[in-house]
Amino acid sequence: MSTMPVVLPISEMQRNSAALADEAMRSKEPIYLTRHGKSAVVVMDAAEFDRRMAFRDALVAREERVLAGIMQGHREIAEGHGVPLEEALAGLGADWGV
Repeated sequence: MSTMPVVLPISEMQRNSAALADEAMRSKEPIYLTRHGKSAVVVMDAAEFDRRMAFRDALVAREERVLAGIMQGHREIAEGHGVPLEEALAGLGADWGV
């Protein structure tokens, strides 16, 4: 279950920076600071931020590899290197005894 994000005016950082940093490190959740009612800055535990960015980077890299494989398949089919479905299924059946 996700919790509501913490949203505070940026002036809170000026008044209580140490307490704000302590809360960010304790909760491991971002704290959104606003200026004139609009999001301006996010304060977050550095280790948690690094962990989330590493996860995001790994996910993006995986998606790029999947897309590259799909695009390679499209190119191979366009170049006439594809195998008809019936032939592929027959080959699988022979290989797997199905």
